[in-house]
Amino acid sequence: MKRLLSLSALLLIFVMGAIAQESHNYIMKIQKKDTLLSIPVTMIDSIYFVDNPSAGDLTFDIDVSNITAGDANIVITPSDDLTPYYYSITDSIGRDNNYNGSWYELEVGWWSYLAGVYGMTWQEVAKQFLVTGEHTANIEEDYGGRLMWDTPYIVYCFGMDNDGNLTSDIAEEEFRTAKPIPSDNKITVTIKEEQSDGALIDVATTNNDTYFIDCQKTSYVDYYLEKYNGSKEQMFYNFFSSLRTQVNDQYFHNGNQTDLKAKALTPDADYYIIICGFSDGPTTDIQLIPFHTAAQ
Repeated sequence: MKRLLSLSALLLIFVMGAIAQESHNYIMKIQKKDTLLSIPVTMIDSIYFVDNPSAGDLTFDIDVSNITAGDANIVITPSDDLTPYYYSITDSIGRDNNYNGSWYELEVGWWSYLAGVYGMTWQEVAKQFLVTGEHTANIEEDYGGRLMWDTPYIVYCFGMDNDGNLTSDIAEEEFRTAKPIPSDNKITVTIKEEQSDGALIDVATTNNDTYFIDCQKTSYVDYYLEKYNGSKEQMFYNFFSSLRTQVNDQYFHNGNQTDLKAKALTPDADYYIIICGFSDGPTTDIQLIPFHTAAQ
């Protein structure tokens, strides 16, 4: 809400009087911390003061819709279109397991780290991430990759000025991604040749649904199978979550494949081919097919 103060009234009188005296070219000097601003009086139409929102004045409406196994539509609408704010998306598993402070404190810690790297203050870093007005989240950019299936997430936001001060309470909204829709695709793998850098395989399918394929060392897979009491689903979830920012089209295929290369890094080593139907998550049984890379 705009509030005219006695000081503003004095300034307005000064401005009007200065403009009336055409023989003078007055300059208004405004000291802002270490910066001195100079503004020709003839360029000033009016002067007024606006209350700086205190914590709690700025509120947010966080709308989460169209939730799938790997995506969601997130729209954040602040009560004031002009006040800067920050928002982020995180999985609540990471929050619950690793952090007990406020989201603001968490972000200040991250900005402080970046400030040390780039030789800036954390406030200068934070300013780069502030937005205004209604904002639609881009999952790939704002979260850093696709969402994981059947996972709880939190969207949080808070108002903040350029000096790093909170201008609102911290708002958050929780949601959970869906489970992948099962596929009736039957996938059969035939190993044709074990090579030093992987295996040459044929893949037969019963429909054209997308499937995922990769190779991982037996020791890696077995470690997580043991950790999760033999659950291939939990093993694959852990594996894919560590891979999700690097996943590209080379991991996915459709239909029958002949002489497909399942790539491995280490010769003369035990590996699994990991293969399953995939649409924002596993849609068929997760198959673990063992092979041994050839020696060089």
